[in-house]
Amino acid sequence: MAALRPFDKLPMLNAAAVLLIGSEEHHLEQLAGAMLKEPKSFEVKIHMAPSLPLPYEREHLRPRFDMVVFLINLHSKYSLSLVLSSLSHMDTSFFLGKVCFLAIGGGQVKHCMVDVSTVKKLADTHLSTLLLSELDSEEEVMYTAQRLLRMLQICAGMVPGVSALYLGSLVKPSCHLSEI
Repeated sequence: MAALRPFDKLPMLNAAAVLLIGSEEHHLEQLAGAMLKEPKSFEVKIHMAPSLPLPYEREHLRPRFDMVVFLINLHSKYSLSLVLSSLSHMDTSFFLGKVCFLAIGGGQVKHCMVDVSTVKKLADTHLSTLLLSELDSEEEVMYTAQRLLRMLQICAGMVPGVSALYLGSLVKPSCHLSEI
């Protein structure tokens, strides 16, 4: 199976596509719904998958993905293992500002099966953004969706003067760990 590549297809006019990957289908659907409800000046196409690789037979129907979000539940080692196995199916050029790791469930540190530092190290190794969120309330889901939409807008090239390569410098590194 071929690796997922960021520039295999032409971009869509005034639209951006995001691929949400994770074993937590409920959280993926919450985020997708919140992103679609949010007011925006561009069209958003959201695709969800439990892991990579994506089925080849639907390749012709898929848009070019401007951003890939890996959702990791800190209460599940299975969630982390799915993300780790999916990373090998991505072209390395995706890690130039077009990948985001979203860790959820870190508020209850006692019950975490995956250490936050492991996820932070994963994001740092891949030079990618790490967001920490709980997704327990509708307010938290909306706030996370707003952040992802802004990142998607940058990754799709819709913010003049800002490149996806600069995205990591726009988000405070490691400062989010103190929020948990």
